Amino acid sequence: MSDRSQTIQISPEFPDEQLLAICEAADVIACECPSYLVQILNQVREFRRYTKECIDHFPDNAATHHWLSEQVSQVEMLLCLTIYELLQKENLIDEDNQLNLQQLSERNREIALSKVPC
Repeated sequence: MSDRSQTIQISPEFPDEQLLAICEAADVIACECPSYLVQILNQVREFRRYTKECIDHFPDNAATHHWLSEQVSQVEMLLCLTIYELLQKENLIDEDNQLNLQQLSERNREIALSKVPC
């Protein structure tokens, strides 16, 4: 059984705290795909917050901004699901949706070291 101090409960919605913990554990990124996905997700979330602010600032265009916010929410859900499935494919999430941060960190180090010529 894994050390619970090195695990976090994962939800497919990926609150900001979970994304930060994943990025901190993956301090050696051998493949940039996970970090790109996290960056894109953060940008999508920022844009969604922006569209909600626009509703208050530009009430004449509220319908358009509500529509944009709904569309962006779908993109956010797709990105979260993609990140979640990537962690599953890499066997980093157990059956209880626990992500072992130490295992993630060690995996990335092993990949990076395997690419260093002897």
